[in-house]
Amino acid sequence: MEEALESTTPFLTIDPMVSSRLAPVHKALTGGDWAKVVQEDEELESRLKSQGVETPTERDSISWDDANLFFLSCVKLSQIGQPMPLEAGISKERFGRFPFGDGSPMTYLRDWIRDSRRDTKTLEELSELLEKLATGLSGTSIEKGVGRLEMRGWLSYSETTKLRKCLTSKCWMPAADEPLDGGCHDAAKHLVALLRAAEKRDCGIVLRVHN
Repeated sequence: MEEALESTTPFLTIDPMVSSRLAPVHKALTGGDWAKVVQEDEELESRLKSQGVETPTERDSISWDDANLFFLSCVKLSQIGQPMPLEAGISKERFGRFPFGDGSPMTYLRDWIRDSRRDTKTLEELSELLEKLATGLSGTSIEKGVGRLEMRGWLSYSETTKLRKCLTSKCWMPAADEPLDGGCHDAAKHLVALLRAAEKRDCGIVLRVHN
């Protein structure tokens, strides 16, 4: 049954984002000052103009919905202006569609990791970071946009590093009754590979859904 889910669940990706821009743009699109963000970020203004936006400081003049504006403003681009997905070998595919439940390794980890009783404080931090990446954009105007864009959450570069360190620490253990033998360790391994790839590019990340 779980194998059958592989063909029906959404595919997930971890996309590289400009870390320093994530929080300001997120805040601006959820009630903050959009004009100020653009005025203080010349590269962002230039990027928006290159996409055909004539007056980037005026949110009302930009036809994109909040989700697309967030993604296009923050996605990490190559030197020639093209998005470059993170390279993590087989982990990219294994993370993309996990063979259990809703197909998300994030859900599996959140459901089945337990306190190892070695470092409770780190486990709390791990849980908070997993929650932010998995659901931080849920219920906001940034969650879904035209073109079937759907994002679940994001982390800055420093949070990405913290999450990787937490996952590779001894603060957690799999539940004794986890449904997949070695499932938590596999999910953590593939996520860590993507986090390392993001760290190498000095970027933050967003969890994106492909239906």
